[in-house]
Amino acid sequence: MNNFKLGLRLFVITAVVALALAFTNSLTAPVVAENQAQELKKSLSVVYPADSYEELEVDKAETVENVYKAITADGEGYVFQINSPGGYGGDIEYLIGVDPDHNITGFAPLVHSESPGFGAEMEQDFFKEGMVGVNMDNEVGYSEAGGENEIVGISGATISTTTIVKGINDAREVLASLE
Repeated sequence: MNNFKLGLRLFVITAVVALALAFTNSLTAPVVAENQAQELKKSLSVVYPADSYEELEVDKAETVENVYKAITADGEGYVFQINSPGGYGGDIEYLIGVDPDHNITGFAPLVHSESPGFGAEMEQDFFKEGMVGVNMDNEVGYSEAGGENEIVGISGATISTTTIVKGINDAREVLASLE
């Protein structure tokens, strides 16, 4: 009988705590969603400054999560939200902006678990700046110095760099279908 009472008490305590957590989650979920939306909007403007962004419904590769049309007074470009699996520490989620001439205008990592000093170097300016101007008309690769169709690779982080390039090339295929 004592075991039954103990089990019943534990069940009641667990149920009360679960209800309290559910209530707290229902109160904070809209605030969290709004903060995430604001953070995304800020990141969109980093990779392609625009007056507004319109999410497009298009056929896309599995790694391309969202495609946004960036609308400016001077014309339109695109921002691709990419979640590329296969990084050294797991998936790498990032944004790239692309101008009307299909040149990358910016790169912003959103979520990753790459090693500090290696794959996490994608957050450094040299890597972000090494993306700018890379043309996506042909398959994109990487090298130490970068080039017209090559991003600047991260030394010692071949897996991370290859994962990012794969996502960029998937976005390139989606870009070709938009034209």
